[in-house]
Amino acid sequence: MSRIKLLPEHLVNKIAAGEVVERPASVVKELVENALDAEATQITVDLRDAGRQLVRVRDNGVGMTAEELGWALTRHATSKIATDADLDAIQTLGFRGEALPAICAVSRFSLLSCAKGALEGALLRGEGGAAEAPLAVAAPIGTTVEVGDLFFNTPARLKFLKAARTELALALRLLQSIALAHPDLHLAVTHDGRPALTAPRAKSLRDRVGAIYGWEVASKMLELRHAADGLPPQAARASREEMTWVVNGRPVRDTLLTQTLLDAYRPLLARDQHPVSVIWIDLPPQELDVNVHPTKAWVRFRSPRLVQEALYVAAHAALRAADVVQHQGGVGPAGVPDPAATFVTGSTAVTVVGEPGQDAGRQPGLFHEAAAPFGRDLFGAVVGQLQDTFVVAATDEEVFFVDQHVAHERVLFERLEADLAAAPLASQDLLFPETLELPPGQRELLVEWAPTLERLGFVLEGWSGATCLVRAVPALLARREPRRLITRMLEELASPGKEGAAPQLDRALAFVACRAAIKAPAPLEREEMRRLLSDLSATRTPYFCPHGRPIVSRLSLREIRKELRRTW
Repeated sequence: MSRIKLLPEHLVNKIAAGEVVERPASVVKELVENALDAEATQITVDLRDAGRQLVRVRDNGVGMTAEELGWALTRHATSKIATDADLDAIQTLGFRGEALPAICAVSRFSLLSCAKGALEGALLRGEGGAAEAPLAVAAPIGTTVEVGDLFFNTPARLKFLKAARTELALALRLLQSIALAHPDLHLAVTHDGRPALTAPRAKSLRDRVGAIYGWEVASKMLELRHAADGLPPQAARASREEMTWVVNGRPVRDTLLTQTLLDAYRPLLARDQHPVSVIWIDLPPQELDVNVHPTKAWVRFRSPRLVQEALYVAAHAALRAADVVQHQGGVGPAGVPDPAATFVTGSTAVTVVGEPGQDAGRQPGLFHEAAAPFGRDLFGAVVGQLQDTFVVAATDEEVFFVDQHVAHERVLFERLEADLAAAPLASQDLLFPETLELPPGQRELLVEWAPTLERLGFVLEGWSGATCLVRAVPALLARREPRRLITRMLEELASPGKEGAAPQLDRALAFVACRAAIKAPAPLEREEMRRLLSDLSATRTPYFCPHGRPIVSRLSLREIRKELRRTW
């Protein structure tokens, strides 16, 4: 049996390197964060072979003296904290004093620095954790760190790196997050001598987003009250990679915050889509613990629930404000053209609606309630119906194709929301109550959600073990199969969501609205089409159904004219 003994310093440094330095992107992160802590306003990052051959970071920060340079490769030597109180309220990106010695332990390393006001700088070289004495040399104000041949002395680590393109993508994604977290920073990145990322100093976060994602995307950003920016659903992506979180200037990852933002979007966004977003959260330092992970990629909030609630309320309000609604004339928020319409070729059938009474009596009226006074008109005059599925309308500038099912679903969803806020939804008694038998998992869910289901118009009685009686269903769904309705409803409620009633209730209301909405194909009368478009125009979110599907596609007549005139 071996005895306890003190590990040699070079082995300690290699172990620390294994925690801090996972790949070239880890080196880039630590060096750029050090430059930011040194008050740099300009940082240049040069990569060679995705950082495996070389990572060079140059900054114009305050620099270091020759004496400080000698301490730089000593573990736990730092200028960023000095007392226990500092550790409880960290305001810098780095603080452990482990990054530089850990990086030097697995690379060939050089550090050139000159402090502001100094007449000359100093150069320090190291390799595999061993460092030479600093040399006095001429140097510009600031610091330049070069890391070459990463993992040259740990080949096992080197072989686990991904392909160069993958490693480069990881490094650029990290630098992109840092650029979004610090709009006042001028950041330039090259790879193998070619520009890879350029982010000039920006006056605002929106300008910085424009430099990263493009100006069309940046112009459509919605401003949140408590955080920075989030995008409307038409800028969604299939992955979460473009959801950026910045907490007190530190890009981080946080699963709960990500899920909270997704839940705020979910009534407007399909489940497999994720918003492009840049969320800034600023808190007093003592409300945040950044010392929970060696790479400082995660943080812990003292009051996480309050942060999540603030984020949810801000995002929920912004996504339902007027700015999210697309404007007419082919222009979206902030004057940016909407995404191009999708054209489908093939056999089509178009019904042109005539004057009232021309084809009367084809089906019962779609709307049974009293006619509401017409308000704003977003879609112009009804032209006709396409394939008994799309209502076609037009203004002087645009043609609109409105999916009648999802349009009616949006109208019903908001009407049900308003009705439910005043009283439980109307029920329709079943002529013969039906017995519902469920497996244990769904049974417990039904017990939990029985009060909510009753508010929606379901009446459940006669509980006996695994069964209950269904005596009534929502009046809108009177002709549906009761047992199938409840089973599908429970499947909807069982899907992942935010803790608390609101998101699940939204999904439940969306479920009822979807089942009650007119289906396709179904022919509509002219007046029914007019009423549908009028009611849709009056909703808060007339361009997306409660499940996040788009309702409207549009064509610009001006663009059509231009296209046709090119053929003359």
